[in-house]
Amino acid sequence: MSFFIGQTQNHEDNQAQLLRVYTDLPEESGWWVVPKGVTKMTIHAEAQNTETVLFWLIPTGTETWSERKLIGYDKDGHDGWSLTWEFGHERLHDHIHVQALGSDSYTQSNSTINVTTKEP
Repeated sequence: MSFFIGQTQNHEDNQAQLLRVYTDLPEESGWWVVPKGVTKMTIHAEAQNTETVLFWLIPTGTETWSERKLIGYDKDGHDGWSLTWEFGHERLHDHIHVQALGSDSYTQSNSTINVTTKEP
């Protein structure tokens, strides 16, 4: 991309964009469900203008952002943005918050999905 003196670039064209977040788990009523016996999941993010994608686990409830835990990140989007997370036998009823950090070192885009462990 080249520019001429006095020409400006539309900043929105370079902003981080998180287009879609999904997992390899079944989805039911807006929740991604961990079936019995499953101990890991892959979280996928479709993003543009992104340098790094962060994956956070946040408890359900109100004002729980301060209780978040970074479960991983992906710095190489050439093969798609994703994280395979081994959570073991931890029972989940949480949010997974995904942050796409912009390649412009300024913008970010966020999305949250819900994940729960299937009752036995």
